[in-house]
Amino acid sequence: HLGTARQEIQRLDTILKQFLHAVRPTTPRREPQDLNAILQQTLKLLEPEIVSRGITVDLGLSENMLPARVDPDQFQQVFYNLLRNAYQAISGDGGHIGILTRSTGTEFLISISDNGTGIPPEQMGSLFEPYRTTKSAGTGLGLLIVRRIIREHGGEIEIQSHPEQGTNIFIHLPHTAPSPRLLPSPTIDLQS
Repeated sequence: HLGTARQEIQRLDTILKQFLHAVRPTTPRREPQDLNAILQQTLKLLEPEIVSRGITVDLGLSENMLPARVDPDQFQQVFYNLLRNAYQAISGDGGHIGILTRSTGTEFLISISDNGTGIPPEQMGSLFEPYRTTKSAGTGLGLLIVRRIIREHGGEIEIQSHPEQGTNIFIHLPHTAPSPRLLPSPTIDLQS
């Protein structure tokens, strides 16, 4: 009973942390980071679970990626949530996750794909709604947090999925975070 109680406390702690993270966003601590290194560190954390499920991971990491100005902890959370979703969507043998990174003239592109169960079309419109989940132990906050972090860094997330064929996730992240657009100061005519 003690083991079950500990597991439930840990699960509730995770739910509470995710909830607080979703409702109390923090300002990103941007610093030059190697996105490939953050991805590899995250994979190392998830490796025992991925290996135990017999899933192969193919890395296609660009060798000429410039450092990205991101919050490393927040982006590790992004990659953790997306990779965890990917391997949890895979059932049976022959599971595969593909990870690609590249840099264009204006943005970084990160792609995470799996050959899992995919997402039914009727659920695609509600992927980022809080507390919507198809998992029995899910909180429905993971993708909401992922999208918020990416958008706070000036980027966008795109999800393409087909039932029984898998899911492709694309993160578009600009090389430099957009600066806020300020309205010009109003001019006051004191001679009137």
